[in-house]
Amino acid sequence: MKKILFTLLLFTHFFALSQQRVGSGFSVIYGKQRLDLTKSIDEEGEEVEGKPFVVETFLPANVKGYDGTFLLRYNAYKDEMEFEKDNDIHFLVKTDSSEVYFLNSKKRYKILEHKFNDEITNGYLVVISENEKISLYKKERIKLIPKVYAANSYKSDVPAHFEIQKDAFFIKKENSIIAFPNSKKELIRMFPDKEKQIVDFLKSNGLSFSKESDLITIVTFLNTI
Repeated sequence: MKKILFTLLLFTHFFALSQQRVGSGFSVIYGKQRLDLTKSIDEEGEEVEGKPFVVETFLPANVKGYDGTFLLRYNAYKDEMEFEKDNDIHFLVKTDSSEVYFLNSKKRYKILEHKFNDEITNGYLVVISENEKISLYKKERIKLIPKVYAANSYKSDVPAHFEIQKDAFFIKKENSIIAFPNSKKELIRMFPDKEKQIVDFLKSNGLSFSKESDLITIVTFLNTI
């Protein structure tokens, strides 16, 4: 069955008192609150194995700018915050100030402009360490692997499936968010005037550029020099 995807600006109660047309979408009044929606159809495709979520369960979360707690989950494939009502999936509208805080995991997602694979995009990043000078974020990624048809009758098709990818880490310096350096050489290139301090620090601590805990340590250090 096709799912109807709604883009929501605000949501609180689950009963609509009235409805009116607004531009290409419509507005639903929930008590004293107004819910603006844009409706689109998610085309039905072939079956896909696996799930597009790091955590499939809807969990309690706060949304910046709105009162109350909502049950949400992050769709890492679509880069959307979802909630469910009447068996339909709804998306929280993305704005430059969008911020979602999951209470149980204490994980905070923010919509941020960042550069990845030579493209500038606006999307959800998980806040790892946020500071005045240097900040650290990560992108949770899930990829859709297309179906592979059997080359001959002796083999079986490999169904399309979702596959969790390695987290991508980002560093914010001044007003730019870019991929975290993959090596000491790349890090020094970002901070050429701090070369000696960086070399000495990395050498004495034996840090890796692939471990989240080590990246946190590096960013903490960068904020002190």
